[in-house]
Amino acid sequence: MSRAIAPALLTAVALGLAAAAEAKPVETLRYSYYTVSGDTAEAIYRAMLRRGPRVKGAKAYASTSAVTTRESKLQQGSACRIVDYRLRLDFVMKLPRIKNETVLPPDDRRLWKRFSVFLKEHEDTHRRIWLDCAADLERKVRMISAKSCKDVDRKAAQLWDRVSAACDRKHAAFDAAEQRRLMSHPFMKRVYQRAVETPD
Repeated sequence: MSRAIAPALLTAVALGLAAAAEAKPVETLRYSYYTVSGDTAEAIYRAMLRRGPRVKGAKAYASTSAVTTRESKLQQGSACRIVDYRLRLDFVMKLPRIKNETVLPPDDRRLWKRFSVFLKEHEDTHRRIWLDCAADLERKVRMISAKSCKDVDRKAAQLWDRVSAACDRKHAAFDAAEQRRLMSHPFMKRVYQRAVETPD
């Protein structure tokens, strides 16, 4: 359930977007699916481990990647400041999809549907964390002012690093807090219960 963070693509474009100060970051969301198959909850679980995404080298059941671009221009007056600053986040959410749900026993199928919803809600929370961080960054960037535009650029880069690091900590804290919910989910309990009952 960990997230996958694509490298941020930062392009400073001298465009006047006339974005209001309270405007929210622009976002797009695309869903991507990997196929799993099996006739039991355990088989589906094993398929997710084999075919699921990898996040920082670790296996995951689902992931969300975000590519970030920015548009802005520098305005020099008695002081320099950044105007028309706008962030755009393009999300890709990767989720499992069963090839044929009808082969699952009714109880396993019910548990799987609940687990699918759980995964999507988890990844959507990561998306909202990113959007909150982006909104915070936009607000703080608009407050930057310095005598020279070179100093403004430097301050903006430092602010980006600080907000990005804080955002990463929020994602990590959320994942850590979710571990208990994951392990106590009925689908996972079914998988581990049967693994104990029928060890390899």
